[in-house]
Formats: sequence, structure tokens, C-alpha cells
Amino acid sequence: MKGHVRERSPGRWAIVIDVRDPQTGKRKRRWHSFTGTKRQAQVECARLITEREGGAYIDPTRVTVAAFLQRWLGHMATQVSPRSHENYGAVINTNIVPLVGNMVLSKLRPDAIAAMYMTALESGRRKGGGLSARSVCMMHRVLSQAMKQAVKWQLLAQNPCDASHLQELNAGK
Repeated sequence: MKGHVRERSPGRWAIVIDVRDPQTGKRKRRWHSFTGTKRQAQVECARLITEREGGAYIDPTRVTVAAFLQRWLGHMATQVSPRSHENYGAVINTNIVPLVGNMVLSKLRPDAIAAMYMTALESGRRKGGGLSARSVCMMHRVLSQAMKQAVKWQLLAQNPCDASHLQELNAGK
């Protein structure tokens, strides 16, 4: 597997990794942006190549959180009761998607999730006011379960909900 670093502008680098498509055998290029020195970009290129060869690499996609949650909700229709499926859909469509639905799934970080929870607590209701702590815990359960499935489907390397501050809140119950 090969890769190289190309300077786009001063301090900004493009890391290009050549890979083979397993089905067709054709060469494909994966581009990554990097900001820093040339040496740091070369180290990052080597790390990405090592990850890809080790099988830990996940291609960045442009799937949004909203699109993924709709796919996950369709998957869950066969896993849970119709009433639970309906409740999951309500939590996703009314609470989660308006706050983080337009983010790219691979860019979802624990700090964005914590900010979403705080926003929901302060001003999550449509008619003004915030959601109850119980509703925010339900948001966390649904989002965490969905992100766990994203890790299983190899769309994410790790679950961003695992590092969120709500884990400590749930442990205190």
C-alpha cells in the first residue's frame, strides 16, 4: 500500500493513500486533509497506512447523523416491539435530529453530544422551556444504542456516546 503527501497551501497538506478495490481490483485514492508541518503530515500518512493494513481504518463518509439514524430506525423495526420502535422514532425526530442531525456521522464528537444534551435541558421543548432529565436520558439511550450499531457496521471506529458526561449521570442512579 502506498501513500504520499502533497502541499495544498502553506501549512495545509493533502494525504493521498492508494488502495485496491477488493471487488474490482482497481486502484482508488483516498484523500485526507491535514494541517501542520510536512513531517507531521508524513507521520499521519504512515499512521493511516498502518491502520488500513491492520484493518482498523474506516473510510470517512458523508453520511449525516439524521440519515444514519433513519437507517438504524429501519433496522430496529425488526428488533423491538412496534411501540418501542414508535418511541425511538419520536425521540430521534423531535429531539436528536433537530440538534445534531445535519452533522456528518464521522465528525460527531462527545463534546457535541454533551452540548446537545445541555441545549435539550435548557430549551428542548417546542413551546419553550427545557426537556426533563428523564427525556434527556432517553435521548442518550437511543443515541448510544444507535452509535453502538454504527461501530458494528464499521461506520465509526468507536462510540462517541461512551465518553459523554451522561455516562456518569446514569451510573449514579
